[in-house]
Amino acid sequence: MSWIAPLFTLLGVALGAGASALADRRRWRREEHTRAREQRVAMYAEYLTAMEATAQALWNVLRRVPASDRPAAAEAAFTASDLGAIRQRMHVLAPNHVRTAGETVFRSLRRSRDYVAVADPQDHEQLNRLKHEVAQARNELQSRMRLDIGSPA
Repeated sequence: MSWIAPLFTLLGVALGAGASALADRRRWRREEHTRAREQRVAMYAEYLTAMEATAQALWNVLRRVPASDRPAAAEAAFTASDLGAIRQRMHVLAPNHVRTAGETVFRSLRRSRDYVAVADPQDHEQLNRLKHEVAQARNELQSRMRLDIGSPA
């Protein structure tokens, strides 16, 4: 009967090691989830900031740049905030529903860039339509971003 005590000791060590490993795994998953969420929050803020800067730069080109210089100025305004580079990170890090909404914003801004390059600044109807399109796409993107990160609407 002297083998029962070492057996229970060995069983206790195995259970303790298993429980410790399980707790470490859970803690690691929780920390990884938190880190990934923080990474997405930073990327989302960066994307929204770049999107806003791009839109503002495009409207400034339309208001201030002579028609002959507008195509190059519109392209420069579109690329200045690195929206495309952030967009590529979203393709890797964001869930599909956020990525899709981000693509809609990007395409709306690209249409805005094309419009600004050739537009008549007095064509308020088309300009307002584009502003509305960008605003709707931005609002949908923000809503999906908040949903992804668990932030209240």
